[in-house]
Amino acid sequence: MMNLLILLIVYVPIIIITAITPYITRKTESFGVTIPSDMYNDERFRKFRSSYAKGSSLLGIALLIMLAVLNQFLDEQTWSISLMIATFAYIILTFFIYFHFHKKMKALKETEKWFEKRKQAVTIDVKFYQRKTTYSHAWFFIPFMIAALTLIFTLAFQDKFPDRMPMHYNFSGEVTDWADKSLGVLLMFPLMQFFLAGLFLFINYMISRSKQLIDPANPDESVIQNIIFRRRWSLFNIISGTILVILFALTQLSFVYAIDPQVLFLLTMLFTGIILIGSILLTIMTGQGGSRVRLGQTKSGEVIHRDEDRYWKLGIFYFNPEDPALWVEKRFGSGWTVNLARPLGWIIILGIIAIPLLIALLSQ
Repeated sequence: MMNLLILLIVYVPIIIITAITPYITRKTESFGVTIPSDMYNDERFRKFRSSYAKGSSLLGIALLIMLAVLNQFLDEQTWSISLMIATFAYIILTFFIYFHFHKKMKALKETEKWFEKRKQAVTIDVKFYQRKTTYSHAWFFIPFMIAALTLIFTLAFQDKFPDRMPMHYNFSGEVTDWADKSLGVLLMFPLMQFFLAGLFLFINYMISRSKQLIDPANPDESVIQNIIFRRRWSLFNIISGTILVILFALTQLSFVYAIDPQVLFLLTMLFTGIILIGSILLTIMTGQGGSRVRLGQTKSGEVIHRDEDRYWKLGIFYFNPEDPALWVEKRFGSGWTVNLARPLGWIIILGIIAIPLLIALLSQ
């Protein structure tokens, strides 16, 4: 039963998010390729989007059914491994579906030369970063305070923690791994809380300072859409970060106070479901860059956004050494990605990976 609940709360939202991706990108982009915004509803592109959604959905449903069937025959650990393999397989296979349409878009663009008779431009709002594009960083005082209280509780009541602490549970709430109590083990969850609070604070800062992308054909509307896009994701970022920090606090409390592991598991699934469903609803309502926010009549014209396809490898990875911007909007999907030509970007990525690994090593 628990395994099926995981499929419903975690795996199904992944399929939905993947399927709707072509529909939430900006109208100036299609499968990682720059297009004139007035061509977004071209019948060929509509079919591409529909085919991608159907293909990724059918693939996801097939894997979903396979996992549901395997749940009847495999033990907990083997099924968990199967779930991870299926998830990675889904990500890889849907990339190849995306890449198929990416190549089709590039071929059409080269053949039909959409940009040849149109003026290309980059529009900048010089007061953009003076506007309130995100919610205040002060909101992160809440998760930092929760982390601090968890740390104080841990240090004050460390003698109340069991000598052997459960470190891993299966989906039925049974302990599958233990660790002898030590300072590193005791501090693992509080340190992860501080890391998560800091990470989400950094993401909020990144949202506020990421590169502005304004449609030259609709500059005023585009600016408002982009601000709405940033503020909505900033609020979601604050709420998600706080929820995750609370979840770690509850886990730490469960070592001292009797909290049913199944209740804790259900709370974890509930919080995870809230975050995933919230991200789906936000993505559908807002779109990339606020493209699905309706403010008025969208205009089209001869002026279009500058073609920067040469900087986007496979239409997904941004590599532009001439661009001082560190963070830019994704071309396929919702959110932001890093300029891989900037060394600082690599340092940040490695740091985000290394810090939790170091915390895990301290608990050994």
